[in-house]
Amino acid sequence: MDLTLKTQYWDDAAATAAFSAFMREIHQLDFTEWTQLGYWDNAYTPFSYFDGERAVANVCIYLLDAVLHGKETRLVQISGVGTDAAWRRKGLSRKLTNLGLEWAAGKHEGVFFFANPGAISFYKKSGFAPIEEYLEYITPNRVEKRSGVLNLDVTNKAHLEKIYRYAQNRTPASNIFSVMNARLVMFHVLYTLRDCVLEIPALNCLVFCRREERALHIYDIIGERMPRFDDIYPYLAEGDDQYVMFHFFTDKLDLQEKSRQLLTGNNSFVKNPFPIPEPVFPYTARA
Repeated sequence: MDLTLKTQYWDDAAATAAFSAFMREIHQLDFTEWTQLGYWDNAYTPFSYFDGERAVANVCIYLLDAVLHGKETRLVQISGVGTDAAWRRKGLSRKLTNLGLEWAAGKHEGVFFFANPGAISFYKKSGFAPIEEYLEYITPNRVEKRSGVLNLDVTNKAHLEKIYRYAQNRTPASNIFSVMNARLVMFHVLYTLRDCVLEIPALNCLVFCRREERALHIYDIIGERMPRFDDIYPYLAEGDDQYVMFHFFTDKLDLQEKSRQLLTGNNSFVKNPFPIPEPVFPYTARA
């Protein structure tokens, strides 16, 4: 195989363009908006094989600033994994994953990722372990609706800059498990949560949420301090809310009663041992 290994090449315009083309082709993911608006994160580190000027296999190692059990640390998330059809079944993904993890050794306290269904057997054979992932939820009490919520428009430059300031100055949403990468938050603002960014000025916070079948899903709460849920919910409440589902640990929300349910479909994997045995992976931590 006459392939060239390249890594940490974000200052190489040609290699970066080849990576972007690879991600569009393999994952149907276009990073153009994230890049052009200035939120690209160089901590998203590629390990790629190139055939000439073309990227044909890739693994990204994302070193994430994190809080675990109240302590600042880092975690690794593996993502952007793929191989061009002509180069599959040659062990390239395995080699790149090993190279990436060797590079990250000693820089983190755990490794996690979310596998495509077709790759589950590969990861099991490669020494990774599936892990059960949970969501915490409550049945909310009826409350009087409060006004004062602002819907932020991510096509508005001033709104986007405001969201980024919030993300840069946030407190951890949880002391059990939080991820603190502001630029990764902006990825979700632009790609997965762009229609559901709310500001509650009276509480100096952002809430990312949407409703599905009488359930209010809260994906993240961002502020310099975490408000109590009882202070937040009157701004969000609808009379037919049956459940409120939290896509992060809720230890800072001062909930009196809560339940949890198994979350399926993400195909969550870790490199054992992982520091949280039954994690709620924060939604905005997913790359």
